[in-house]
Amino acid sequence: MALKPITVTQLNEYLDRIVKNDPIMSNVVIKGELSGVKYHASGHVYFSLVDAGSKLNCFYSSRLVPNLKEKLSDGMDVTCTGRIGIYIGGGSYSLYVNNLEIQGTGFLSAEFERLKAKLNSEGIFDSKHKKKLPMFPAKVGVITASTGAAIRDITKTIKSRNDVCDILIFPSPVQGKGAGSEIARRIQYVNENHSDVDVLIVGRGGGSAEDLWAFNEEIVARAIFSSKIPVVSAVGHEVDFSISDLAADVRAATPTAAGQIAVPDTGELAEKIQDIKYQLLNQLKNNVSFNILKANNILSEMRNYIRLDISEKVSQINQFKTVLEGNDPRRILKNGYAILEDSGGNVVAGIGDMVQNNCYKVTLSDGSGLMEFIEEVNSHEG
Repeated sequence: MALKPITVTQLNEYLDRIVKNDPIMSNVVIKGELSGVKYHASGHVYFSLVDAGSKLNCFYSSRLVPNLKEKLSDGMDVTCTGRIGIYIGGGSYSLYVNNLEIQGTGFLSAEFERLKAKLNSEGIFDSKHKKKLPMFPAKVGVITASTGAAIRDITKTIKSRNDVCDILIFPSPVQGKGAGSEIARRIQYVNENHSDVDVLIVGRGGGSAEDLWAFNEEIVARAIFSSKIPVVSAVGHEVDFSISDLAADVRAATPTAAGQIAVPDTGELAEKIQDIKYQLLNQLKNNVSFNILKANNILSEMRNYIRLDISEKVSQINQFKTVLEGNDPRRILKNGYAILEDSGGNVVAGIGDMVQNNCYKVTLSDGSGLMEFIEEVNSHEG
């Protein structure tokens, strides 16, 4: 006889009755590590209890919160007493905690600190190994889940900021068993086969401590450290810190921030270039105006210097002219003197230089003429 089908609601209601009537499920004591602690506006506290292999969703009522010795936070090792309840609408079960004792640091937190100390002692986190991100990357690689908020936020941010950069996506599991190994393999693959990638973003969106744990695995940290391509770690939200963040060249608080860090805003760059262009043109105009003014001043000084020099030269010439005119031998001819020259053009200085019956040129103030020397009339000897 075929079984009569039941609805999903009927199944969940049946499981709820089974659990409520089970004496063990009505009063269980469970130890584990707190993860994903959230204080709701109503005052209730929601969190998960986790260990190395599983997690259990928990609810802690606001009326019990005053009983806590300190505020709950991720990583605390606690022991919880309560009952298991079925959420019929969602088909999930949770632990409704009525007593909570804080024991200390949980397994995940202790493992985090152990690995952190180990890698730090090896220099994996040393700033001297950090590579600088290129100012103008041509290609950005992204290693994250193929679906989800992280890939959307990263690609949307990069495309909105930069219209020339290419995005290469390398899908990888980001949580669960084997996720760390897959992430490390993707990092190695990109380095070996896509050397033209300028920046590599490795990360995921927010989640509980166990959801983010793949990015706290040693294999991922070493893959990031060995990457020749600069790595930006973008794991979870701003309050989440991972081993990957410490090993990476740059930590981004969120996937969106990773997109902002990886590429420059080309719109802002264009505005800056216009501003620089405007400043350079103004500076050039100012320099030209200054040099024109300077040249005009120099030209004016040169003109004044030339005028002064010409004036001085004219004055000197006039002085020389006066001296020359005063010593011009022709000037004395106006007083009745004459210049006597022989046929060779030699000035005759005295009667002793003259030869009887020879012709001589006589120059007076208003002209010249020829004369013949007949004889000496009188001789004055000094």
